[in-house]
Amino acid sequence: MVGNSLAAIKQKVFEEKAISWNEMIQAMEDNWKSASSKRIQKLLLAAPKFGNDEVYVDQIVSDVFESYLKLLPHYTSLRTGKGPKISAYTMSTSNITSYVPNGLDVGATPDGREARAPLNEGCSPVQGTDRNGPGAVINSVSRLPNSKVAAGQLLNMRFAFESLEGEENLERFLAFLRVSQQKGIYHNQFNIHSSQLLKEAQKYPQQHQDLIVRVAGYCAQFVSLMPEAQDAIIARTENQW
Repeated sequence: MVGNSLAAIKQKVFEEKAISWNEMIQAMEDNWKSASSKRIQKLLLAAPKFGNDEVYVDQIVSDVFESYLKLLPHYTSLRTGKGPKISAYTMSTSNITSYVPNGLDVGATPDGREARAPLNEGCSPVQGTDRNGPGAVINSVSRLPNSKVAAGQLLNMRFAFESLEGEENLERFLAFLRVSQQKGIYHNQFNIHSSQLLKEAQKYPQQHQDLIVRVAGYCAQFVSLMPEAQDAIIARTENQW
Protein backbone atom coordinates (compact mmCIF):
# COMPACT_ATOMS: atom_id res chain seq x y z
CA MET A 1 0.00 0.00 0.00
CA VAL A 2 2.85 2.38 0.81
CA GLY A 3 4.56 1.62 -2.51
CA ASN A 4 1.29 2.03 -4.43
CA SER A 5 0.70 5.36 -2.72
CA LEU A 6 4.18 6.66 -3.50
CA ALA A 7 3.85 5.50 -7.12
CA ALA A 8 0.51 7.31 -7.45
CA ILE A 9 1.95 10.53 -6.00
CA LYS A 10 5.04 10.32 -8.20
CA GLN A 11 3.08 9.74 -11.41
CA LYS A 12 -0.10 11.76 -10.98
CA VAL A 13 1.19 14.72 -8.94
CA PHE A 14 4.80 15.21 -10.04
CA GLU A 15 5.20 13.63 -13.48
CA GLU A 16 1.84 14.02 -15.19
CA LYS A 17 0.72 16.94 -12.99
CA ALA A 18 -2.82 15.62 -13.39
CA ILE A 19 -3.67 16.82 -9.87
CA SER A 20 -2.00 19.07 -7.32
CA TRP A 21 -0.75 17.96 -3.93
CA ASN A 22 -3.42 20.03 -2.17
CA GLU A 23 -6.18 18.60 -4.38
CA MET A 24 -5.09 15.09 -3.47
CA ILE A 25 -4.97 15.87 0.26
CA GLN A 26 -8.42 17.47 0.19
CA ALA A 27 -9.88 14.49 -1.68
CA MET A 28 -8.37 12.10 0.87
CA GLU A 29 -9.75 14.12 3.78
CA ASP A 30 -13.13 14.00 2.03
CA ASN A 31 -12.68 10.20 1.71
CA TRP A 32 -13.48 10.49 -2.00
CA LYS A 33 -17.12 11.46 -1.39
CA SER A 34 -17.65 14.55 -3.56
CA ALA A 35 -17.72 14.47 -7.36
CA SER A 36 -14.31 16.16 -7.60
CA SER A 37 -12.87 13.80 -5.00
CA LYS A 38 -14.18 10.78 -6.90
CA ARG A 39 -12.49 12.07 -10.06
CA ILE A 40 -9.18 12.32 -8.22
CA GLN A 41 -9.64 8.87 -6.69
CA LYS A 42 -10.20 7.43 -10.18
CA LEU A 43 -6.92 8.96 -11.36
CA LEU A 44 -5.02 7.59 -8.38
CA LEU A 45 -6.54 4.13 -8.76
CA ALA A 46 -5.32 4.12 -12.37
CA ALA A 47 -1.69 4.57 -11.27
CA PRO A 48 0.57 1.47 -11.41
CA LYS A 49 -0.08 -1.05 -8.66
CA PHE A 50 2.30 -3.62 -7.16
CA GLY A 51 1.61 -7.20 -8.27
CA ASN A 52 1.21 -6.52 -11.99
CA ASP A 53 4.84 -6.99 -13.08
CA GLU A 54 5.40 -3.26 -13.53
CA VAL A 55 8.94 -2.19 -12.69
CA TYR A 56 7.77 1.42 -12.14
CA VAL A 57 5.93 0.56 -8.91
CA ASP A 58 7.81 -2.65 -8.01
CA GLN A 59 11.06 -0.72 -7.68
CA ILE A 60 9.42 1.80 -5.38
CA VAL A 61 8.13 -1.01 -3.14
CA SER A 62 11.60 -2.56 -3.12
CA ASP A 63 13.12 0.80 -2.14
CA VAL A 64 10.66 1.05 0.78
CA PHE A 65 11.78 -2.41 1.97
CA GLU A 66 15.45 -1.49 1.63
CA SER A 67 15.01 1.77 3.56
CA TYR A 68 13.46 -0.14 6.46
CA LEU A 69 16.19 -2.78 6.41
CA LYS A 70 18.84 -0.04 6.66
CA LEU A 71 17.24 1.25 9.88
CA LEU A 72 17.25 -2.05 11.76
CA PRO A 73 20.97 -2.29 12.67
CA HIS A 74 20.64 0.98 14.59
CA TYR A 75 18.25 -0.59 17.11
CA THR A 76 19.17 -3.00 19.90
CA SER A 77 17.14 -5.25 22.18
CA LEU A 78 17.65 -6.41 25.78
CA ARG A 79 19.30 -9.56 24.40
CA THR A 80 21.79 -7.80 22.14
CA GLY A 81 25.29 -9.07 22.97
CA LYS A 82 23.95 -11.60 25.49
CA GLY A 83 22.64 -14.37 23.26
CA PRO A 84 23.23 -15.78 19.79
CA LYS A 85 24.19 -13.37 17.03
CA ILE A 86 20.64 -13.58 15.73
CA SER A 87 19.39 -11.85 18.91
CA ALA A 88 18.62 -8.67 17.03
CA TYR A 89 15.74 -7.01 15.29
CA THR A 90 14.98 -8.25 11.81
CA MET A 91 12.32 -7.57 9.19
CA SER A 92 9.07 -9.42 8.72
CA THR A 93 6.01 -8.77 6.59
CA SER A 94 3.94 -11.41 8.40
CA ASN A 95 1.27 -9.08 9.76
CA ILE A 96 -1.18 -12.02 10.03
CA THR A 97 -4.71 -10.57 10.36
CA SER A 98 -3.65 -7.25 11.90
CA TYR A 99 -3.94 -5.66 8.46
CA VAL A 100 -7.73 -5.64 8.91
CA PRO A 101 -8.08 -3.93 12.35
CA ASN A 102 -5.08 -1.68 11.65
CA GLY A 103 -6.84 -0.43 8.54
CA LEU A 104 -9.74 0.73 10.70
CA ASP A 105 -7.42 3.40 12.14
CA VAL A 106 -6.00 4.59 8.81
CA GLY A 107 -7.64 7.29 6.72
CA ALA A 108 -7.86 7.36 2.93
CA THR A 109 -4.49 6.86 1.23
CA PRO A 110 -2.96 8.23 -2.02
CA ASP A 111 -3.36 4.89 -3.83
CA GLY A 112 -7.12 5.49 -3.88
CA ARG A 113 -7.92 3.28 -0.88
CA GLU A 114 -10.87 4.41 1.22
CA ALA A 115 -10.61 5.24 4.93
CA ARG A 116 -10.94 2.27 7.33
CA ALA A 117 -10.44 -0.28 4.54
CA PRO A 118 -7.94 -3.12 5.19
CA LEU A 119 -4.27 -2.57 4.49
CA ASN A 120 -2.38 -5.10 2.38
CA GLU A 121 -1.25 -8.45 3.81
CA GLY A 122 2.48 -9.00 4.08
CA CYS A 123 4.08 -8.62 0.66
CA SER A 124 0.80 -9.47 -1.06
CA PRO A 125 -0.68 -7.01 -3.55
CA VAL A 126 -3.41 -4.78 -2.17
CA GLN A 127 -6.64 -6.77 -2.43
CA GLY A 128 -8.00 -6.84 -5.96
CA THR A 129 -5.32 -4.62 -7.51
CA ASP A 130 -3.32 -7.45 -9.14
CA ARG A 131 -4.98 -7.87 -12.53
CA ASN A 132 -2.33 -9.47 -14.76
CA GLY A 133 -2.43 -13.03 -13.48
CA PRO A 134 -0.46 -15.09 -10.95
CA GLY A 135 2.76 -14.94 -12.97
CA ALA A 136 2.78 -11.16 -12.74
CA VAL A 137 2.35 -11.36 -8.95
CA ILE A 138 5.43 -13.51 -8.40
CA ASN A 139 7.44 -11.40 -10.85
CA SER A 140 6.64 -8.35 -8.75
CA VAL A 141 7.38 -10.08 -5.44
CA SER A 142 10.65 -11.44 -6.83
CA ARG A 143 11.91 -7.85 -7.20
CA LEU A 144 11.78 -7.36 -3.43
CA PRO A 145 14.83 -8.05 -1.21
CA ASN A 146 13.28 -11.34 -0.09
CA SER A 147 16.53 -12.93 1.10
CA LYS A 148 16.97 -10.09 3.62
CA VAL A 149 13.51 -10.47 5.15
CA ALA A 150 14.63 -13.07 7.67
CA ALA A 151 11.54 -13.19 9.89
CA GLY A 152 8.98 -14.03 7.22
CA GLN A 153 7.87 -12.76 3.83
CA LEU A 154 4.16 -13.51 3.63
CA LEU A 155 2.37 -13.80 0.27
CA ASN A 156 -1.31 -14.75 0.08
CA MET A 157 -3.05 -15.71 -3.17
CA ARG A 158 -6.48 -17.03 -4.11
CA PHE A 159 -7.27 -19.23 -7.11
CA ALA A 160 -10.55 -20.13 -8.80
CA PHE A 161 -11.74 -23.74 -8.48
CA GLU A 162 -11.36 -24.39 -12.18
CA SER A 163 -7.72 -23.30 -12.10
CA LEU A 164 -6.83 -26.60 -10.41
CA GLU A 165 -9.29 -28.90 -12.16
CA GLY A 166 -7.77 -31.66 -14.28
CA GLU A 167 -4.21 -32.89 -14.78
CA GLU A 168 -3.23 -30.04 -17.10
CA ASN A 169 -4.15 -27.38 -14.58
CA LEU A 170 -2.44 -29.28 -11.75
CA GLU A 171 0.74 -29.35 -13.83
CA ARG A 172 0.42 -25.61 -14.37
CA PHE A 173 0.09 -25.10 -10.64
CA LEU A 174 3.14 -27.26 -9.94
CA ALA A 175 5.11 -25.30 -12.52
CA PHE A 176 3.95 -22.09 -10.86
CA LEU A 177 5.27 -23.33 -7.50
CA ARG A 178 8.61 -24.35 -9.02
CA VAL A 179 9.05 -20.98 -10.72
CA SER A 180 8.10 -19.19 -7.50
CA GLN A 181 10.84 -21.08 -5.68
CA GLN A 182 13.36 -20.31 -8.42
CA LYS A 183 12.50 -16.63 -8.11
CA GLY A 184 13.28 -16.67 -4.39
CA ILE A 185 9.72 -16.64 -3.11
CA TYR A 186 9.77 -18.97 -0.13
CA HIS A 187 6.40 -18.36 1.55
CA ASN A 188 3.26 -18.48 -0.55
CA GLN A 189 -0.10 -19.68 0.77
CA PHE A 190 -3.31 -20.27 -1.10
CA ASN A 191 -7.08 -20.37 -0.95
CA ILE A 192 -8.91 -22.31 -3.65
CA HIS A 193 -12.34 -20.83 -3.00
CA SER A 194 -14.60 -18.90 -5.36
CA SER A 195 -16.01 -15.51 -4.40
CA GLN A 196 -19.46 -16.96 -4.95
CA LEU A 197 -18.91 -19.69 -2.35
CA LEU A 198 -17.45 -17.29 0.22
CA LYS A 199 -20.33 -14.84 -0.20
CA GLU A 200 -22.80 -17.70 0.15
CA ALA A 201 -21.07 -18.72 3.40
CA GLN A 202 -21.49 -15.17 4.69
CA LYS A 203 -25.20 -15.30 3.93
CA TYR A 204 -25.81 -18.84 5.20
CA PRO A 205 -23.12 -19.54 7.84
CA GLN A 206 -24.91 -22.57 9.33
CA GLN A 207 -24.60 -24.37 6.00
CA HIS A 208 -20.84 -23.76 5.73
CA GLN A 209 -19.43 -24.67 9.13
CA ASP A 210 -16.81 -26.89 7.46
CA LEU A 211 -15.45 -24.19 5.13
CA ILE A 212 -11.80 -23.69 6.07
CA VAL A 213 -9.76 -20.80 4.68
CA ARG A 214 -6.13 -19.80 4.87
CA VAL A 215 -6.26 -16.42 6.56
CA ALA A 216 -2.64 -15.29 6.92
CA GLY A 217 -0.24 -17.63 8.65
CA TYR A 218 -3.04 -19.84 9.95
CA CYS A 219 -6.26 -21.55 8.89
CA ALA A 220 -9.70 -20.94 10.36
CA GLN A 221 -13.39 -21.58 9.86
CA PHE A 222 -14.48 -18.90 7.44
CA VAL A 223 -17.75 -18.32 9.29
CA SER A 224 -15.88 -17.72 12.58
CA LEU A 225 -13.99 -14.72 11.22
CA MET A 226 -15.20 -11.17 11.81
CA PRO A 227 -17.05 -9.76 8.78
CA GLU A 228 -14.22 -7.37 7.92
CA ALA A 229 -11.74 -10.28 7.72
CA GLN A 230 -14.19 -12.27 5.58
CA ASP A 231 -14.59 -9.34 3.20
CA ALA A 232 -10.81 -8.94 2.95
CA ILE A 233 -10.40 -12.58 1.86
CA ILE A 234 -13.18 -12.20 -0.70
CA ALA A 235 -11.48 -9.04 -1.99
CA ARG A 236 -8.32 -10.98 -2.89
CA THR A 237 -8.01 -11.49 -6.63
CA GLU A 238 -9.48 -14.80 -7.80
CA ASN A 239 -6.64 -15.91 -10.06
CA GLN A 240 -7.00 -17.99 -13.20
CA TRP A 241 -4.47 -19.14 -15.79
